[in-house]
Amino acid sequence: MSYQSDEEQVELLKNLWKDYGQPVMLGIAVTLAAVSGYQYWQKTQQQDIAAASLLYQNLLNTVEPVLSGQAEMTTEQQATVGHVVANLQKDHANSQYAVLATLFLAQQQVRDNQLAAARSSLEWILDQKPSPEMQVMATARLGRVLLSESAENSQQVLDSLNALPSGAAFLSTVEAVKGDAYLALGDRQQARAAYRKAIDAAESNGLNRPILQLKLDDLAVLPSDQPSPAQEG
Repeated sequence: MSYQSDEEQVELLKNLWKDYGQPVMLGIAVTLAAVSGYQYWQKTQQQDIAAASLLYQNLLNTVEPVLSGQAEMTTEQQATVGHVVANLQKDHANSQYAVLATLFLAQQQVRDNQLAAARSSLEWILDQKPSPEMQVMATARLGRVLLSESAENSQQVLDSLNALPSGAAFLSTVEAVKGDAYLALGDRQQARAAYRKAIDAAESNGLNRPILQLKLDDLAVLPSDQPSPAQEG
């Protein structure tokens, strides 16, 4: 058996490196870059979540007396909430904290009868493609705001609620808003059915909805067996 000389072996190694070594090293370099990039992205994401969490905690600390029902929100607190929410929407729009903070802001805007502002806040939440549960809640609350603005929004509200996945969370709330929309359209039978579903859903979760029961009772004494305008034509 013959053996290659040292020079031949060196030349062979050079050729192997030329043919295989460079592509392999390039692949390793690309893999290392990808791993490094992912680690950087992961670290950045963690820092982003931490910053968003801190901002949201600051909001909770600011409004703690309001949440516990001990006080009304002051002008200074309102300004702080607005500032925190604006920062979360601007710098951490993809975080759940931004959605939760905006939902709280919308609630306060409704209480202050700032319906246009509340609508804008709730639409922002839906634009972020939030979790299914948050989508249902924001859609239902937006429906209430739209109905408060004008009864002409009733069909729009029904369309958005009917588009939600079947068996969605917050069924009682969704059906209650549907009842209000049907009532605004003059369809008492559908309103009564929706309120009944809302009450049943609440009771199945151990909740009592006296206001809904009052709405249902009010419909029971109305001449609701007559065809509604929508049914007539």
